[in-house]
Amino acid sequence: MSKIYPAELRIIRSMLGKKFGVGSPLVERATSLEIETRHMTGTGYYAHFVNAKALPRVETLNTELSEDYKTNREPPCDLVGFTLFVRDGYLSSFEGYTFGDVRWPDDVMEKWLVLDPA
Repeated sequence: MSKIYPAELRIIRSMLGKKFGVGSPLVERATSLEIETRHMTGTGYYAHFVNAKALPRVETLNTELSEDYKTNREPPCDLVGFTLFVRDGYLSSFEGYTFGDVRWPDDVMEKWLVLDPA
């Protein structure tokens, strides 16, 4: 198991803050999220949280929160998306993806991701 990356945490906290309010216990406790592994797909990745039930349960039982982010790369690699999945009231998984079957960058996100939502 491993902690989520700083860029992932920032994105997740942004999504949770917009949906449930920045004072939500979920936003504060998101720092404790752990994943088993990131499954690379070529055009992105997904990861399941292994300890999400240690965080508070959310009011919305099943939902997805999504945001798009700019990158410092040339089109069509200049935009990526992220989705946070909530299942049965708990944070379930997190996904990062490109658009138009563009290959996911090999570098760490901090080198190419612009951390302000598009």
